[in-house]
Amino acid sequence: MVRNSAKLESIVGVLAALTGLLYVFRVFGPTEQEVIAWGILSVILGGCVVLFGININIFTNFVEIGLVFFLVLIQIPAIILWLLFNGRGISDGSPPSSFIAHWIFAIPHMVIVLLGIILIISLLKNKNAT
Repeated sequence: MVRNSAKLESIVGVLAALTGLLYVFRVFGPTEQEVIAWGILSVILGGCVVLFGININIFTNFVEIGLVFFLVLIQIPAIILWLLFNGRGISDGSPPSSFIAHWIFAIPHMVIVLLGIILIISLLKNKNAT
């Protein structure tokens, strides 16, 4: 039996991994090491969400709910910072960068939060239905 949330799990996981890769590969210019570490964490969590989405058991549901919750939680600072620095440089000078932030870069993070919340609700409903 395939869960209704299986496709959503894949979408959230892949989107989180791709968003994290943007930071790992420094698409937004030279960034601090903490930003790259955030990207690596997002890639790992996204991959785990996809992998746990393949397995269908209650223990995995609890683990996946925790992973998705943490994934949603780490998106919040990114959203706030993209909105806060809209129209300004995002570097403190070490390393120097001429990249200018724009609020539109917060959209992938917002989508991950929205889909993640929907996924958590779906996983909770599936847990209660079984």
